[in-house]
Amino acid sequence: MVRTPTLSFRRYNLIYGFNGSGKSTLSRLFASLQSGNRDGKLPPACAFEFELDDGAILGCPDKLTGLEQRVLVFNADFVEHNLQWATGTANPVFYIGREQAELAAELARQEAAVPAAQLRRINADVLLKSKEKAFATFKRERAKLVAENLRLRNRKYEAPQLVQDFGALDLGPGADLTEEQLEAAKATCRLDEPMARVSELTFQDRPIVETISQARELAAQTPGTVVIAELSQHPDMVLWVKEGATYHNAHDLETCLFCTGPIQPARREVLERAFDDKLERFLELVGRAHADGEATLSALADLRIAVATLDAVSVELRQPYKETRERLIEAIKACERLVSGGVAVLADKKGKPTQPADAGGLASEPDIAEAVAALTGILGELNGLLRAHNERIDGFDRYQEDARIAVRRHYLAGGRVEYDALVADQKAAETEAISAEADLTHLTQEVARLKSEVREHGPAADKINKLIESYLGHGELTISAVAEGYEIHRHGRLVEGTPSEGEKTAIALCYFISTLESDGRKLKDLIVVVDDPISSLDTKALNFACALVKSRLDKAGQLLVLTHNQQCMNEFKKAWKNRHRPIEKDKAPTATFLFMDVTIPKGGTARSASFVEMSKLLRDYDFEYHFLFHHVLKFEAETDPEFEYAYMMPNVLRRVLDVFLAFRCPGSSGLAPKIAQLCAEYTDLDQDRITALERLAQVESHSESLDDLIGFSSMTLEETRDANATLLEMMRIVDPAHLAHLRRICA
Repeated sequence: MVRTPTLSFRRYNLIYGFNGSGKSTLSRLFASLQSGNRDGKLPPACAFEFELDDGAILGCPDKLTGLEQRVLVFNADFVEHNLQWATGTANPVFYIGREQAELAAELARQEAAVPAAQLRRINADVLLKSKEKAFATFKRERAKLVAENLRLRNRKYEAPQLVQDFGALDLGPGADLTEEQLEAAKATCRLDEPMARVSELTFQDRPIVETISQARELAAQTPGTVVIAELSQHPDMVLWVKEGATYHNAHDLETCLFCTGPIQPARREVLERAFDDKLERFLELVGRAHADGEATLSALADLRIAVATLDAVSVELRQPYKETRERLIEAIKACERLVSGGVAVLADKKGKPTQPADAGGLASEPDIAEAVAALTGILGELNGLLRAHNERIDGFDRYQEDARIAVRRHYLAGGRVEYDALVADQKAAETEAISAEADLTHLTQEVARLKSEVREHGPAADKINKLIESYLGHGELTISAVAEGYEIHRHGRLVEGTPSEGEKTAIALCYFISTLESDGRKLKDLIVVVDDPISSLDTKALNFACALVKSRLDKAGQLLVLTHNQQCMNEFKKAWKNRHRPIEKDKAPTATFLFMDVTIPKGGTARSASFVEMSKLLRDYDFEYHFLFHHVLKFEAETDPEFEYAYMMPNVLRRVLDVFLAFRCPGSSGLAPKIAQLCAEYTDLDQDRITALERLAQVESHSESLDDLIGFSSMTLEETRDANATLLEMMRIVDPAHLAHLRRICA
């Protein structure tokens, strides 16, 4: 036995297949589960399995029991077994089991007790409603009071939550809040969302000390061993002269670019000794120290800007944060002033490297240490407040939920005594109402049971007749109860002869529906299989029939509808469209659309049927034209002589040609005259090849619908391929835009 992939059966299942595709066989597999035995019309050696969603496996030959009370199948076999068309009667739904006289006497006694039981139930209902109203008013008003103080935005606090809180929250000592505690909790409840986290501040204080220390150390140093008198008098020119001398030497200039005078060798030697490597290294040292000082100033400024504003922290922390923030900014500014002094000394030294710089204004080491310690300490205090703020933000939901619970406990504790009294009153009223209802229900059930045993089968006939009227859309056909079952009547008279196939289907399906909940079955627990419920009906009756099946079986636990009729398929597609592909993206589908695909596998001669997902071209269109044209395109592209759908292509081509010509050549003339009309209008058509279409018209004249597609044809494969190519060429010449659209849609 070959195991098929999962078919993804859901609650509602539409299975479409052509005549002869195996739908009846499939329905008999389900019928085997209904009876607990292999269906007599299945081959003796057949084997199959069904897997349920709980993992249980049922199947043939030895696992057929377990679903006998849940599976119900309507198919041609059901009609044959349950309706006796020769005599115009149907098997009764139920039988009489006791003497009518004894049952009637017991029925009279039970009916006499009904009025008192009804009065008791009415009084109990009135009392219960009054208690429920009082309790509902209390819950509504108390819930409203709580909701007003919780200030919920996107959630509601209503009576169900109030009842849940009365049962779950601790309303003992401590539930009542002081006025201050209540106001604090309500303030927390009012917050819509947590504030943003605030990052802690970091700063390296060592560069502050180093900048001032380097400024003090470098201020007194002078580089070099040779002193040029002129530069001693003009120290601001040292760098300028050094750069000029370096440039002249690098370019081997013998004449001064500034004064145009010759540069004497002695002068060049004096300059080289004055601007030796020591000066270069000293200038680099001063430059680095100055740049580091500028960077330290920039870091201090960034730190001052980075200090969060007052409204960035939690409300309860703002007062201490305000004081600490102000102290921190002052500490930063103090350090900025100290570093600025060092940077100024280094800048002076950078400009006059050969002269001592004035470092007298620099802060002393104790003052520097004190300023740095103050900055570090205050920064730590501020970060401590920021950590406290972030902890509240990280646990905001918990803190706010605790506040909401405190508010709820406070207001519930104030109404606990009244709540308990109302609960007790309603419970007592409910007990009486339940008892009165149970007694009356038992009494009415006994009356109904006795009536059902006393009466004959008329009510069952009435039920079936109403279904038949809904199915056919008229009340001409009825079932009349007789002692041994039912008689079929038309216009109030006994049917003479055999009813039509449509009438048979109508009566059989309505009888089937009327038995669904017999023997204690519940529709919601049933797996219902309906095979071709609309056989031989006209369009109007078909619409009524589909509507009846959809409405009466909608509540079934699982429904499988098998059909070969395209209009029937369309009716169920439309009805179950949103169940197959729900509009809500997060909603799981509850309907499956399948197609019974029939092929002749390569190397074989027998047809094989398999389940596939229903083609988009069948699912999204109410007419088979697109689906059939898709097969035309597949046949065009297929080079394998054993194309698995080749057997049905003549009928497919005939149907496509019919539809195309119906729109291109309106009128009641036959296929051949319409082809001749096109040849006359479009002279580019190949007259010799068009005979392939005439051959198609002659051989496949019986194919009037999708139902006939899988019948075998007498056309050869070569003739069929030629007809396929000719059809596409004709469409290209006659209506190229139409063909292009079809190729795009059906590819």
